[in-house]
Amino acid sequence: MCDTEEQPKPSPPPLHTAPPGHSRAGHRVFGWCSRCTGREVWEELLAWRTRQNQADDRSEAPDRATAPSKEAARG
Repeated sequence: MCDTEEQPKPSPPPLHTAPPGHSRAGHRVFGWCSRCTGREVWEELLAWRTRQNQADDRSEAPDRATAPSKEAARG
């Protein structure tokens, strides 16, 4: 006779919810999204950019060009 202990099943990943029409990813990461009252699209964009830069960027280089490109300067 074999004594095999049944392994517990792994629990499913947490279900992250957001109100209908809202970003589940934004709510999962920040607890809010640009569709929430009092929030703007630029705030969510900045939050994602900042998060990604912190995760990937190891330099002190600015996120933007320090001077306009030749194409932008021409208008």
